Amino acid sequence: MSEVEETLERVKVQAGVEGYLIADQDGTVLRRFPSMSQELAEAYAEAMKHLSKKSRNVVRDLDPKNELKYLRIRAKKHEVLVAFDKEFLVIIIQRWTPAS
Repeated sequence: MSEVEETLERVKVQAGVEGYLIADQDGTVLRRFPSMSQELAEAYAEAMKHLSKKSRNVVRDLDPKNELKYLRIRAKKHEVLVAFDKEFLVIIIQRWTPAS
């Protein structure tokens, strides 16, 4: 099993993880969580492609020597974690509930 497969297996069994996907920089979905529909995966990939590009540009505009590597977005029900490099986007969707 490759290192990528091992990592995806570890992510898959984490409590609260509802989906993940790996996409290339064009937003093409390369891998996705088994129960995640292709349409949903493509929607996340397209949205995060644009958001990550804009976010990276903002960080670079504020400090040209800095580079954004990771993005975390918390909404009412979910948290979306985005890690990216020059070739790929790794997106994890997890259930989020506020601390009581």
